[in-house]
Amino acid sequence: MTAYLHIGTTNTGNQEKQGFLMQNEEKLLKKGYIYPKSLRVANRHWALVDMVLELVQKENILKEKSVLSHITNERLLRTIENFKSESALHKDKKFIFSAEGIVWDFSTKKHVEILEKIMRELGFTQIYIIVYFRDTLGYLNSHCSQDHKNNMGYYSADFAPQDHPRKYIFDYEWICKTHAKVFGEENLIVRLLREDYVGGTLLKDFVYHLGLEWDESFVLKQTKNESFNLLGMELMSRLNQKDLKQDNLNSLLFMARRKFEGSKEKRLKFAVQKDIAKAYVDYFASSLEWVKNKYFPHKNSLFAPINWEEYEQNYTLTHT
Repeated sequence: MTAYLHIGTTNTGNQEKQGFLMQNEEKLLKKGYIYPKSLRVANRHWALVDMVLELVQKENILKEKSVLSHITNERLLRTIENFKSESALHKDKKFIFSAEGIVWDFSTKKHVEILEKIMRELGFTQIYIIVYFRDTLGYLNSHCSQDHKNNMGYYSADFAPQDHPRKYIFDYEWICKTHAKVFGEENLIVRLLREDYVGGTLLKDFVYHLGLEWDESFVLKQTKNESFNLLGMELMSRLNQKDLKQDNLNSLLFMARRKFEGSKEKRLKFAVQKDIAKAYVDYFASSLEWVKNKYFPHKNSLFAPINWEEYEQNYTLTHT
């Protein structure tokens, strides 16, 4: 069987892609593709991530002939059995998986190697990895917002780039090298979150790299995960400091996302402190340059250069 495994990265239109795949499940089946239900948590295949996170704790797991036989979590065991039944019905289909948690949670090569063994054991002989990257500054700004949404317990802009708790998610060179080494260089599809998409849109670009032709009848009721504006950032940062029950916090987050995501007003658009922004861009510049030289040698740069003289930081309400 063949699998297309979309691994993120985080904050690169994942909800848009996953929503599209769910809304068009029946059309995809008719075209010979399936977005399997059995490994999904909500709209993405988080069960794959959870399996790896359980198995990576076992010291010699990579030496085992069967890694799935070492899963003990009952929910995951049921999920595996459900997938076996689902895949048996669709062996003639190409499988599409999407889980940005692969980039988010996999900090070592061992994580990726376990993932590869899981996919093989689930019956896949051909596995393509699809990854999207965005510019470092946009990535950082987006994660500052996401830190508050997810109540991460830390705030990205409080850290120098080399000290970030998830430094590896910014290291595109490491992500490429690791997945290429494990899954094969020829099976890694690297794309950019920028305007020169195949077909002119992110979804058309994504569908093209799944090997599908675009169908004008595809359903396009999109759900996008936009960053908080300054009001949302301020509200959630304060609420996260309160000792609130999770249900109450979830309700407040839902309200905040409805009211304070996105901003058409420049004065409310979040922009991280200039010194922090420049530190991240400079620190990961060599990683982006490696990706450019390897996968996009025809481009002058992966993303538009930043004019730091014109950069306007806007990170607290006192600066509006």
